[in-house]
Order: sequence, then C-alpha cells, then structure tokens
Amino acid sequence: MARGSRLTMLAAARAPLWRGLDYGPAVVVLSPSATRPAELPDAWRPLEQAYQIAWCAVPPQAGGAGSLERVEDVLETLADRTTRTQVVAHTALLEVACLVVAEFPEIVRGLVLVGHDRAVAPTGVPTTRVPVLGDPVGPGALSRRDPVGPGALSRPDVVAEVAEALAARERHVRLLSARPLPISVTGVTGVDTVGGVAVGG
Repeated sequence: MARGSRLTMLAAARAPLWRGLDYGPAVVVLSPSATRPAELPDAWRPLEQAYQIAWCAVPPQAGGAGSLERVEDVLETLADRTTRTQVVAHTALLEVACLVVAEFPEIVRGLVLVGHDRAVAPTGVPTTRVPVLGDPVGPGALSRRDPVGPGALSRPDVVAEVAEALAARERHVRLLSARPLPISVTGVTGVDTVGGVAVGG
C-alpha cells in the first residue's frame, strides 16, 4: 500500500465517526484509543434511533493532546446548531472530558463516566458513573501499553447502563423545559400556560 493511502486511511480513522440522527439530541463518545472503529459497536446501534452520535478516538497519553482539537470541532458543530449534548467518556479520559464540559457549558447537559472509579472535581453538569469490572482499558493498563480500542465502551452490559443514564438525563431536561414559567403583568403574577396566561391573584 502506498504511503499516501496509509496516511489517508489513518486520517479517516482518527476523524470522529458520526452516526444516528441528522438533528436532535447528541451524544459525544470519548474513547481511549488511537483510532475510532469503522462502525459503531453493535451495542450502540439502538441509540442511533434516538441521538446524533459522534464517536471520537482520543489517545489518553498526554491527556489526548492532538485529539482535543477534533473533539472541540465536534462540540463547536453541535454548539452552532444549539444541540443539547451529553458526553460519554472512559475514565482514562477524565481530564479531557472535564475540559470539554467546561468549554461548552451552553450545550452539554450531562457527563457519563465509564470505567474505574476516579475522583472528579465538580463539572457543573450532572455526572453519572458506570463502574466496570474487568475493564481492559483501565488507567493502570494504559500506563503499561497502548490503548486497545473501545474496550468497556463497546460492552453490551455497559452500553445498557450508559443508555439508561442518557435517557434519564433526557427525561429530566424535557421535564424542566415543560415547566410553566412564572410571569408578572403589571404587578399581577401568573403562570404561562399552553393556552395563554392563567392569572392568579
């Protein structure tokens, strides 16, 4: 294979993988690996019906240096569309996930951390932890060898818990947005309702 062809394939494998809805709520997956899969892992396929999914490969060495720009490009695209977003990240990429959440507070509504328990400072968004036993891509393993791909992020049992956490956050966000807003008209308080204003006084 020619060198140019290899470089083209490598660039494609490092670019985010977009799947799922064209518009609607989004999930940005941060996977600790040098390249992304050619397709979403099978366990993620049902989520394509409910979300835009951007799968980003982020080598965890040096905090994902060099890959953070690609992740930021994904979040900037979603921010331009004002897309409600949740971030799913392996705990090996905890620092990268926290940076992304802090940089895009206007669209990120939740963070799901998958893997070994690691201390995390408050991120400003609701954070759910999905602990994983026998995780082949744990922080200790990463220090001894290169990442081995999506690992725990592709396991059906883990993805089921991730899907539950994502759905719970979506339900919560929809409930908050459906609440009536209190208004005040010339000193009279009321509640904005679907049919108009219900004035109480």
